[in-house]
Amino acid sequence: MENTAAPAAAAARPRPHPPRTPRHRRRAPWLAVVAVGYAAVQLAVVVPHVGHALGWDESVYVSQVDPRTPSAYFSAPRSRGISMLVSPVVAATSSITVLRVLLAVLSAGALYAAFRVWNRLLPRGPVALAALLFAGLWITAISGPAVMPNLWVALGAVAAVGWFLRLPTELHARWWLAALVAGVTLVRTPDGGWLALPLLVAALRVRAWRPALAPLVGGLLLGAAQWIGEAYERFGGIGGRLDVSSEVEGGMGLHFAVGAALRSLNGPQLCRPCDVSLTHPELTLWWLSLPVLTLTAISVALRDRHARRTRMRVGLGQPSAPQDPGAPVTVLPIVCAASLAVPYLLLIDYSAPRFLMPSYALLALPLAALGFRAVRAARSPRHMATALAIVVLLQLASQFAVLTHTAAVSEKTTGRYRTAAEGLTRLGLRPPCLVAGDRALPVAYHAGCASAQTAGNNRSISVSGLLRRAAHEPTALLVRRDGGARPPSYARTWIGFPLPGTAWSAYLPPHQARQVASRGAGEALQSRQSRQSRKSGQKASDNPANMGAMTTYPITSWAGFQAAEPGFATAAQERFERYRTHVLATLRQDGSPRLTPLEVTFRFGELWLGMMPDSRKAVDLRRDRRFSIQANPGADTGTPGGDVRVSGRAVEVTDPDSLARFAAEVHPPEPFHLFRAEVTEVVQTEAGESGLSLRTWRPGQPVRVVRPGADDGPPPADETS
Repeated sequence: MENTAAPAAAAARPRPHPPRTPRHRRRAPWLAVVAVGYAAVQLAVVVPHVGHALGWDESVYVSQVDPRTPSAYFSAPRSRGISMLVSPVVAATSSITVLRVLLAVLSAGALYAAFRVWNRLLPRGPVALAALLFAGLWITAISGPAVMPNLWVALGAVAAVGWFLRLPTELHARWWLAALVAGVTLVRTPDGGWLALPLLVAALRVRAWRPALAPLVGGLLLGAAQWIGEAYERFGGIGGRLDVSSEVEGGMGLHFAVGAALRSLNGPQLCRPCDVSLTHPELTLWWLSLPVLTLTAISVALRDRHARRTRMRVGLGQPSAPQDPGAPVTVLPIVCAASLAVPYLLLIDYSAPRFLMPSYALLALPLAALGFRAVRAARSPRHMATALAIVVLLQLASQFAVLTHTAAVSEKTTGRYRTAAEGLTRLGLRPPCLVAGDRALPVAYHAGCASAQTAGNNRSISVSGLLRRAAHEPTALLVRRDGGARPPSYARTWIGFPLPGTAWSAYLPPHQARQVASRGAGEALQSRQSRQSRKSGQKASDNPANMGAMTTYPITSWAGFQAAEPGFATAAQERFERYRTHVLATLRQDGSPRLTPLEVTFRFGELWLGMMPDSRKAVDLRRDRRFSIQANPGADTGTPGGDVRVSGRAVEVTDPDSLARFAAEVHPPEPFHLFRAEVTEVVQTEAGESGLSLRTWRPGQPVRVVRPGADDGPPPADETS
């Protein structure tokens, strides 16, 4: 019988197709997306706020390499690596905005490069998530375009630990490790030591990591060479520099600063002394969860290691899948993070969020791996992934809220530095010039002047040296106008010019103040002539660009008045001391005048106004500092010595030591308000044989004798009062 099934089967068999080439699905470049997003946030949110001026520390670092400005004092704890990083940009342009933009782009590229090292150690997903967790912190975003070392230490630490772990299998890893350790040490020498310490211990204990010893030691020596050389040149050796550094830091020792670190999580950017309260505790959940998540990651890594060893003992082998990173990849970054946090949590008594950035960057890697492991181990991975994504988005949103607020605060702070520098320029300070006093370093940088301090952590000149320079070089001393601050004793007779839009007055030596006053008077005369010529249709002859050098009336202490016009000051003081009670004029809230009786006191080269607690005149002066006090004319109509009026601004004294000193001398009824007079005008009216005469003195100007109707009027309001 013929078999017909075989031909039918052959006919039905499908024709063979050529084998399909397997398609390799391209992985999404999530790490690159994170880096681009990091750059975008900096350019869109941070740079518009801080692109116009530099902060305090930034001005110190930039001034070291800026050929247009004198170098600011470089204190012992600082390292010069960040100055070297920005030196090519600063040499090419003076634009702070360009510097900010380039740093934003460079920091985004460094973020990508640093975390990309870990693609051989962890799956790409956890690496990108770790980069996102670190880049999403507000302190990371605001530090990207800043001329500060901490971000670069953080990124260098991430890459260095990654290359250390890759060293047993990749020969070229040792060169990268040496270069990164040298770079971190150059940028911030102490941090380089704290980073290398656990790596050296690991290299000594584990045979596979022994080849890392030479790169670690060589990188440390290479990076610290400049710091060591400067230590011998300026401080007499390494020990001397460390001693000075400890003094600058407030005394390095056992200080438990964890509480300070917690209070500064959401700002301020520097908490010294750290007596602020924690703002928005609801935004700190991420930070508070870090210790718990870190311990969980260590526990899971050790448990997995034990499980692998158990499987090998029973002959089940060890899985080769890269889903389990292994204990060293988890534990070593955590140990390095803890080492880098030691000096900032246990050895100093103040805090700043930027100090712990290297620790945050290293902790982000094991925590991201822990998150992906939780997704894989969940019964419903999709739901766990959704929950993880929601948590990350909430964290990013909270950090963005803090970022926008902090960037606005930074804009105000650095803006005041720029405004103060512009005010000094209007007062005639041109390079070469010198600025001392409160916040002198950043203000001097923006004014193109040198800076100097006679006390504090940045002490760089003696009082005698400052006075010698002030005798032949334009000099300004910045003094805050709040809190009862006044110039130091060596500048008590200097003339102060309130800088509108700032919290400072610039005190100038008397000879320099007279030049400013005469120039201002000349420009005012030109302005009046210009207005008159415009009214008459004539062409203005003045130069508007030179007008407005004096925007406010100058101020000085009573000692400054005595030094400038000793005879006039003695007569005025004797006139006030003839009677006990005088007449004080203040301004009510609606702007109308208020006249009240008041006793005055002359002590310590100052004119003091003492008042009862919560009196109306004290409330007036707290709101508007302007005042005028008329000496008691007495019972007679002859008024021997004439009438005397002192006008100025009253600064409330709140310092306990100053109040106690005044109370010990004067014995006023307590409690009391105490105001120190900043004199802007002294007027004496006296009837003589030739009629009524009016003598007027203002700081920086000679005494003028004018007719009764020629008074220029009261000083204008302080724009910042």
